[in-house]
Amino acid sequence: MKKVPSKKGNRFPGTIVKPSAKKKPKQTIVPKIEYLNMDEYGSIPRYMLGRVKYEQINSLIDELNGLTVRRYKILDTPPNKQSSENMKRFSRMTEEPETKETKDAFWFDSEDLKELAPSLKITDFTKILPILRHCQRLRQVRVGKKERYILLI
Repeated sequence: MKKVPSKKGNRFPGTIVKPSAKKKPKQTIVPKIEYLNMDEYGSIPRYMLGRVKYEQINSLIDELNGLTVRRYKILDTPPNKQSSENMKRFSRMTEEPETKETKDAFWFDSEDLKELAPSLKITDFTKILPILRHCQRLRQVRVGKKERYILLI
């Protein structure tokens, strides 16, 4: 007996069609801020450095890299798989309007600093921020009363 294809295509009547494998969510590859090298550290004006050491700057860069990874991990996770705490963060992050400066860039804001990096001291960040801007690792943008920090790749 010969099986006749159905009108829907190459499927035969009575054959079981397995559902296609679920698509994995698209993972965003977050760029990392590069460490300062000694030449860049030497080129920073003394008034910016004050008493900030080379190791402090690079440890802050580590914290900021971890913060951006945590931020974009929350944004990549589907809302129905978020914990209640992360769902609040997710809704706050998605409700913020995009500007032309932040549209295709990786960025974090001052609220992310408080929520996602509690071990980071804000005073250390405010001391080292001008150094990171001087070395073109970050750019600071104001949106209303909020500040956003864009990673420069």
